[in-house]
Amino acid sequence: MTDNRAATIADKHEIETLQRLYAKATDKLGQKTPQLRAEGRQIYHRIFAADAKIRTANTPGDLTADGPDGWAAVAENALKNYTGTQHLIGTQLAEVHGDQGTLESYLNAWHKNPDGSVYYFLGTYLSKVRREGDGWKIYDMTLRLDTSGVVQTT
Repeated sequence: MTDNRAATIADKHEIETLQRLYAKATDKLGQKTPQLRAEGRQIYHRIFAADAKIRTANTPGDLTADGPDGWAAVAENALKNYTGTQHLIGTQLAEVHGDQGTLESYLNAWHKNPDGSVYYFLGTYLSKVRREGDGWKIYDMTLRLDTSGVVQTT
């Protein structure tokens, strides 16, 4: 394997890890303890560029925010009424072009309602990334809703 190919593979791995860390951070932001929410915000600062533009698409009342703290506030507000969440990242497709790249990641998110039902959100993250001094960062991300619904549990 050439050094260039090995570097591209390493870059793609680092880029894909950003979205996995995002899922972990978002679940922490959905927790009710200040410590876990602080851990989620810390991860957001690790994965998002300071000037990141973040938004939703195809959702009722599409949401937008600037930077890690702006999006953390959006996520905390969106998750505040659930008693639990789990964000699962599925298929990921990363492309690298020098110090820029793109990442498409499938999302399967589950949110438990106080009545015991579960709201599910299936979507796709469409992200633009760039290499910064401390590694790859997401500088533009759209969370597109593909489908959603409520499952009644017994």
